[in-house]
Amino acid sequence: MKKDFWRGEICRPSTADRRLILGLLLFLPVFQGCSLLFVAKGGTHYVAAKGGKVPDAASQAVEMEGPPVFEYKVQEGDSFKTISQRFYGSTSKASKIVRANHLNSRKDPVKDTVINIVDPVYFPSPDELRQKVVLPPAKAKRPKVSKTPQPVTTPFPTPTAEPAPQKVDKVARPKVNNAFAPGEKLKFEIRALSILGGYGSMEVGDYTTVNKRPCVPLIIRANAVLPLSSIFDVNDLQTSYFDSVDFIPWKFQNKVVEGNYKAHNLETFDQIKHKAVRLHNEDAPENMEIAPFSQDIISCFYYFRLLPMEIGKTYDIPTMSGGKNYHLYVNVVKQEKITVPAGTFDCLRIKPIIKQGTIFRTNEDIDCWVTADSRHIPVKIQTGIVIGSIDVDLLEANLPPIK
Repeated sequence: MKKDFWRGEICRPSTADRRLILGLLLFLPVFQGCSLLFVAKGGTHYVAAKGGKVPDAASQAVEMEGPPVFEYKVQEGDSFKTISQRFYGSTSKASKIVRANHLNSRKDPVKDTVINIVDPVYFPSPDELRQKVVLPPAKAKRPKVSKTPQPVTTPFPTPTAEPAPQKVDKVARPKVNNAFAPGEKLKFEIRALSILGGYGSMEVGDYTTVNKRPCVPLIIRANAVLPLSSIFDVNDLQTSYFDSVDFIPWKFQNKVVEGNYKAHNLETFDQIKHKAVRLHNEDAPENMEIAPFSQDIISCFYYFRLLPMEIGKTYDIPTMSGGKNYHLYVNVVKQEKITVPAGTFDCLRIKPIIKQGTIFRTNEDIDCWVTADSRHIPVKIQTGIVIGSIDVDLLEANLPPIK
């Protein structure tokens, strides 16, 4: 029998209910990478913490900026047009693929041949590559009519299925980090319909080395509290290893305990070659192509904190999460004061554009507030989901000096 959990009744939630409750507890990462983008502004309730020694290392951004090359194994039934549709969103780049591989445009590519796709627009996941592309039928000849042409669609789902904003502002990649440093720790309370469901924390660890690069661990934890923990316990730990010079991840890992469900994931990035390898539990590794300067589900938020955040602008962050490539769009709406348990802060209100198919009711159902200073500290996140709303509020913060 299904009862109303949020009114305090003890019951055994259904599988669907568990996933919704989980959204409350997992802090932002479970709501897709983009839902992690919530920032707010600091005030008098912050305590300074000691910062670590800043490493000295050269940037590799120039090596990462070269056009990515995707190695694609031809499937049965492929043509240059279907391959172009996969990676460029239309058939117009078929001739580009032919020239890049020194092939004959009059013959279809041979099954299992590996061809190079230079500077693709889309980076399909392994699952998406296994799907067949069905091109629209050829246009029949018809009398000329003064009519606005309609866009051609294809049933093949591209990895960037989320709605793109009409205007995205181009900004240079940041070269200096004035937002966070080792020693930063933020604690949040998570409430649904004013009922306390759990706590979350965001922490920047001390400098370490990954792939011979200086990195800081970006650590997010989430835990359920009574009475929810007695029914459906949550104990999650997620860590991204973020290059402290070039501001991209080299490794992401998590350990998830959600009721009877346990999982661990490891994603390693080769940002020079634009590739990633994903390990989920004991499954076989997934090799993926990624966009230049791709972020993971955790690092995308910290990278966003480094951006200028001008009111009225929309930013685009390429992200890979859970074996999917997509664009994370974030719009800076306006400046306003926000009061949370940690105090009252001058904040920038931002709206991430969430991918379709999540538990959010619409793309407009999430608001995030970050401090309007250079630190861009997350202060509050407010979301609308199918069961009502969730509030994530800053309780306390330890902030190190920025060197």
